Amino acid sequence: MSENSGFHIQTVLILAIFALVFWLIHFFNKRQPFPGWVAVAYSAALAAYIIDSTRTPSTSVGFIFVSTSMFWIFSLAIAKAVYVRCNAAFPNIIVGLILSSAMTAFTVLTFVAPDISIRSVLVSVVAAILLALALPPLWKAGEKVIDGVLFGVIATVAAIFVVRILIVYSLHGLTLTEQSYSQSEYAWIFHFTSGICALGLAVVLLYAAGLDMVWHFHGQSNRDPLTGLLNRRGLKGLFNSSGADDRDRQYIRAVILFDIDHFKRVNDQYGHAAGDKVLQRVAKTASGLCQEQGQVARTGGEEFAILTDWIPLETAQLLAQHMCDSLRFVAHPELAPDHKVTASFGLAVLTDADSLNDAMDRADQALYQAKRNGRNQVALAQAA
Repeated sequence: MSENSGFHIQTVLILAIFALVFWLIHFFNKRQPFPGWVAVAYSAALAAYIIDSTRTPSTSVGFIFVSTSMFWIFSLAIAKAVYVRCNAAFPNIIVGLILSSAMTAFTVLTFVAPDISIRSVLVSVVAAILLALALPPLWKAGEKVIDGVLFGVIATVAAIFVVRILIVYSLHGLTLTEQSYSQSEYAWIFHFTSGICALGLAVVLLYAAGLDMVWHFHGQSNRDPLTGLLNRRGLKGLFNSSGADDRDRQYIRAVILFDIDHFKRVNDQYGHAAGDKVLQRVAKTASGLCQEQGQVARTGGEEFAILTDWIPLETAQLLAQHMCDSLRFVAHPELAPDHKVTASFGLAVLTDADSLNDAMDRADQALYQAKRNGRNQVALAQAA
C-alpha cells in the first residue's frame, strides 16, 4: 500500500466516522436539527472525497459534476447548520444566485471553453464563499465561547480553501489538464488540506453539538414540559442569578402567584386533555402579558408564579390586575361557551433579606385571601 493510498483510506474513514456520529446524534435528539445538517455535510464530503481521490483521466464528466456538487453541498450544509443553531434566517436567495452562477461557470469551463485550472479555482472559491456564509450569524450570536471558536475555525477553513490555490498556482502556474490532474501536486494538496480541514472542523462541530445537548437537557430540567414555562427549579435558578439593583428605591421586584379558579371542575367535566389545553393557553396568555416585565413559571398543577423585573410597585400591581382581568376573556373551545376561566392572584414585594421561598409564602397567603374574598381578584401581601 502506497503512502498516498494509506492517507486516502484514513481520510475516508475519518469522514465516514464523523458522518455516522453526527447522524447518530441527530437520531437520538431530533429536536436539535444542527447535528443533522452537519451529518449531511460530512456525508457529502465523504462522497466528494471518494470520487475525487479515485479520479482518473477516463473518469466521466458526470462523476466530476457529482464530486463538485457534493463538495459545495458540504460547505452549504455547514452554513445551514450554523444558521439553524443560531436561529437565524437562511439567505436562500443569495445561495441560489451563488449556486446557479457557479454551476453555469462550471459547465462553461467543462464543455464550452474547457479549462480545468480555472475550474479548480472556481470549485474552491465557491466552496469558501458558501462556507463563509456561516460567519455573520456566529458574529451576531457571539455570546458563548463556542460561537467564537466556531467563527475562527470556519473562517480559517474558508481561507485555506482559497490560499491553497494561490500557493500552488503561484509556484507552478495554471498548468493542469484532465490527464495530469490526478497525479498533480494540486490534487495532493487539495486532498490533504481538505482532510485536515474536515477533521479540525468536525472536532469543533462535535464539541458544539455536545454543548448544545447539555444546554438543551439542562434547560429541559428547568422547564415545565406541558407549557414550556420555567418550573419551580427554573424559577429558583432565575432568582439566584438575579443580583441586587442599584436603581432608585421606587423600583421593586415582586412575586405574583396565581391559581386557576375551580380547575378541578375543568378536568372532571371536560377531561384532562381539555385541562391541558386550558393550562397551555393560560401560560401563553400570561407570558404575553408579562412581556419584558417578568418571567412566568408553572409551580404546580394549576399554579403559576411570576418573578417581576425591577419595576415600580404600581406597575407590578397593574400587571397582576391586568392579567386577572384578561384571563376571563380568553376563549377555550374545549369548554362550554359560558364557562369562563378565571384566576386568583397574590402579590408580595421582595425585600433585600427575602429568599424566594419567603416571598412566595407571603404571596401564597395573599392568594388564599383573594380566594376567601370571592376569587378572580388580586390581593396584596402584607409587608415582611
